[in-house]
Amino acid sequence: MHIAEPDVEADDVPLPEGEVVAAALPSGLAVSVRFVSAYEPWLSLDGSRVFEDASPEHRLALMWLQRRMTSLYRALDLHRGLRGRLTATGVIVTDLVTLDDGVAADHGTLASVLEGARVRTLDFAALGAAGSRSDLLGRVRGLYAAGTPLEVRVEDQQRVIARRRWRVGR
Repeated sequence: MHIAEPDVEADDVPLPEGEVVAAALPSGLAVSVRFVSAYEPWLSLDGSRVFEDASPEHRLALMWLQRRMTSLYRALDLHRGLRGRLTATGVIVTDLVTLDDGVAADHGTLASVLEGARVRTLDFAALGAAGSRSDLLGRVRGLYAAGTPLEVRVEDQQRVIARRRWRVGR
């Protein structure tokens, strides 16, 4: 019942039409949260359900969830889940997913739905319309330091329709 990591397309696949956004990817363990019934969360850490305080990572994830349980339940209900990364400072939410079809919400919807939950989300940079790959690489080089791992998303109609993982070059 954990929420699987998103599919990332190959670089040679043409980008679809839509708004392109980019964000630096945090490193850390994959986290997913959903509710299986009222106030009964399903917290996963790297694909395994977290039941108890068995490690420092479990403790950090459980404390993060418990501090936000009520507001996360209000935001997610039983129809949505979230994906994120567990860092040394807590969880950074990367995606808001509709559980029925597995579609991830765009960055605006992600921010507005989770605003009341006081969670940290990725800092997205809007890059505008999809152009050529070299044009997009030039735009991200102006925003991020060389070597930064990025996720570049194409969004349309309030959902993510394509993803790429890049490392900023020189």
